[in-house]
Amino acid sequence: MPAHLRMLLMVIMVTISGCATISPDFEDPQVKVVSLRMLPPEDQAQGLVIGLRILNPNSSALNLVGMSYSLRLQGYDLLSGAKNDIPSIPAYSEVPVDVVATFNLINGLRFLQTMINKQDDIMNYELVAKLDVGSRLRPAVRVVETGQIRLNSGQKLQP
Repeated sequence: MPAHLRMLLMVIMVTISGCATISPDFEDPQVKVVSLRMLPPEDQAQGLVIGLRILNPNSSALNLVGMSYSLRLQGYDLLSGAKNDIPSIPAYSEVPVDVVATFNLINGLRFLQTMINKQDDIMNYELVAKLDVGSRLRPAVRVVETGQIRLNSGQKLQP
């Protein structure tokens, strides 16, 4: 067999084996906010630690290269950040991940003004997370969680 045909055959085999690793039944992971806490006063960064739980609903482990995230309240981008040291998430399991988010001061002031003038006791929130699976064959997974929080009781309402 000529060398150029062997090379072409090898390229085709590598391409096919690469495509076999792309799972057509891949389900997007879920990201839930489970806690918020202020950074210690001695820390120079102004922000919060957001406790997340990342759920992997797939039959294989999810190895994330990194993630970026933002938290919006009443339409204002208040907190954002990125993280690159995320533990592997085994198949069909949840893993807690703490992320540090920096506070957007200008949007925070706008948010406070909106809340002072607000007539009802419901606050809308939106968490946007981009999870990078580190593959050129599979784009980053974008997860959006939206909902409402009733301010007078602290109970989450159904979206």
